[in-house]
Amino acid sequence: MTGDEMVALTKRHTLFEWSAQSKVDPIPVAGAKGCYFWTPEGKRYLDFNSQLMCTNIGHGHPKVIEAIARQAETLAYANPFMATEPRARLGQKLAEITPGDIDTFFFTNGGAEANENAIKLARMVTGRHKILARYRSYHGGTAGAISLTGDPRRWASEPGIPGVVRVLDPYHGIQRGWDTAAESLANLEETIQLEGPNTIAAFILETVVGTNGILVPPDGYIQGVRDICDRYGILMIADEVMA
Repeated sequence: MTGDEMVALTKRHTLFEWSAQSKVDPIPVAGAKGCYFWTPEGKRYLDFNSQLMCTNIGHGHPKVIEAIARQAETLAYANPFMATEPRARLGQKLAEITPGDIDTFFFTNGGAEANENAIKLARMVTGRHKILARYRSYHGGTAGAISLTGDPRRWASEPGIPGVVRVLDPYHGIQRGWDTAAESLANLEETIQLEGPNTIAAFILETVVGTNGILVPPDGYIQGVRDICDRYGILMIADEVMA
């Protein structure tokens, strides 16, 4: 199939996310290796974006291909209520490398699904319903995750799920004369007081903001959020899908 044929058929039969459908012009991809991918006609691209920020060891790594083939031959699918060797070994490995006493994990297919389940768990565990989120943020495109998102991508999906309360993040403080993390943390604590601490289940934030600019928080901000959340019994959800 030529690149033009691939694009024409894809545009005819596919809905593209985050796009005006009449303006979509996808790159046809025929193959990839290492840090490059190419079209059916052989035009090669350097994949600076790692596709959707996920091919972090490159395309077509032989060890990855071998592992996929081996598993497909052994067991291609098992429902999530069963135990399998790959899941058992992955859980054990994660427990070895994660900090503190974290040794239990919930496996999902992607970031939005992880955030959806995180807020569900937070509400169940605390018995509270509100979720704090920040304006300069992106947490996914599903119904709940887009409701948590603070940037304008959420507008077309509103009204979203109830109970989401947004606060200003430290990056907005540049226009407000906030010189340190303290001013942003004071704004967060004031919002908690106004909303009622006993109504807030969790505060979700990207530790390093991703699609809104790769923004690193000021010194002391993350630690301050942790202290405030602990003080009021609010869970802290760190969305590190990109971080």
